[in-house]
Amino acid sequence: MALPISPARLVVLVGAVLAPLIVIAATPLSSALGPTLLGVIATAGSVRRGPPAMWRMAAASTLVAVLAGLAASSGDAVPLVGTAVVVAAALATSVLPRRGLTASGGMVVTIAALLVIKPVTTPVEGAGAWAGPVLVAVVVGAATAWIAAVLSVALRGRALPRPQLPTPTVPYSILLAVLAGGFTFVSLMAFPDSNAWWTVLTVAIVLQPTRDRLWAKLGARVLGTLIGGALAAVLAVILPTAVAPVALGFVALAINVVLTVRGAAYWQSATAVTVAVVMLTFDRDELLQGDVERVLFTLLAAGVTAGAVALLRVLPSGRRAPGVG
Repeated sequence: MALPISPARLVVLVGAVLAPLIVIAATPLSSALGPTLLGVIATAGSVRRGPPAMWRMAAASTLVAVLAGLAASSGDAVPLVGTAVVVAAALATSVLPRRGLTASGGMVVTIAALLVIKPVTTPVEGAGAWAGPVLVAVVVGAATAWIAAVLSVALRGRALPRPQLPTPTVPYSILLAVLAGGFTFVSLMAFPDSNAWWTVLTVAIVLQPTRDRLWAKLGARVLGTLIGGALAAVLAVILPTAVAPVALGFVALAINVVLTVRGAAYWQSATAVTVAVVMLTFDRDELLQGDVERVLFTLLAAGVTAGAVALLRVLPSGRRAPGVG
């Protein structure tokens, strides 16, 4: 369902989402763009539940960012400590299915996975193990607080349609903890400092509290990733300069905001997000390889998620599911 928002307010919304990201991309803190982007999506994505929900997601994004950053600095214990942070964040989503906030919660879980699997390097690394994680958390916190504040003002006095909340038929938080934690641990053991965190992102997006929604989201996610991946591959070949990918990434992100607000089909949003993430998270000479990796990681995680939910059909799925998150 589209939000009842005028073109002028839509411009404000798009500008509010892009402004902090553009500022970060233009500074030495550009390495923190990934977790900040996820935090912004989590905060803006909870707009239908009102300002309190946006502020909670901003706070959760900031807290998870600092905990995951510190976990990434735990030396040989990173696989265990990092996985524990991801699992704890996933289990904390147990209250979200009843509030229509699973998508935002999934983004917060993905922040943890990103920061432990592919740690962010900051200009203050020499100041101590805590300095980098705190700085990244400050960046995430400032950007998400800006989004929550601007959207609260821009949409003041408007009754936004609330999301439908069907009775859960999938043990959402437990399954999210198992899948996200499993992918995080395998990634840290076999693919450290890589883009394997996209497996957790896919799980967070695809997994839904009901089976019907999950299968619909799964198909749309795969379709959007394939189309977006093909577009990004073409752009990776023809783009002439290093600046062009960043510019196109922000254009794709703006398109995604408009599509989301206008209630477009999810596969369209997934297409725009795929192009945006590829363009904003890789250097010009790594675009094609990164694009292929993203598509493969997405298909792998989507397949594993679908298989896990299919196996759940052997368990009671009716009245017990709501009690397990």
